[in-house]
Amino acid sequence: MRDKTSLQELALLFLRLGTTAFGGPAAHVAMMQDEVVKRRGWMTDEHFLDLVSATNLIPGPNSTELAIHIGFERRRWAGLVVAGICFIVPAMLITALFGWAYVKFGQLPAVGWVLYGIKPVILAVVVQAIWALIPKAARDGWLSFLGTVAAILAAIGVNELLVLFGAGFISVLGTKTPPRPGPAGRGSG
Repeated sequence: MRDKTSLQELALLFLRLGTTAFGGPAAHVAMMQDEVVKRRGWMTDEHFLDLVSATNLIPGPNSTELAIHIGFERRRWAGLVVAGICFIVPAMLITALFGWAYVKFGQLPAVGWVLYGIKPVILAVVVQAIWALIPKAARDGWLSFLGTVAAILAAIGVNELLVLFGAGFISVLGTKTPPRPGPAGRGSG
């Protein structure tokens, strides 16, 4: 993995992602994973998954938080600012343009056909990223089972926070801790 990322490289990446990453946070996260883990090798899948987990614990838009966190990881505070601004501003301008068009014309131009074609692509990107991250997140049978149950509960409409905290609590309970060494550094058993 490279040690140094230029601010220009961060800016170009997040400007492109902020402009072209349609489909919501899941698609954004999938595209970021492809760019920063697979293509650029800036971090491992495990580290990326840790960042995704951290962003899910704080309120706000996950993909924006993840972009900012990646910027911080690569260039500290300057990277945080550059990645954040470059990811947020394109979407803000696109939204402002649609808002202006709606006010000016009373309705949005007919773009349904574009969205009809984009949806399958976005779904494929998200499924591919999830498929690549599953082995890293579910490192054993217990975590695989717990992840499957959590996904089913979320799919049937159980509150996401309840699923998240419940799965975390159950995971902690199910984690085996190594025995502590007894006197003179030997195991206590």
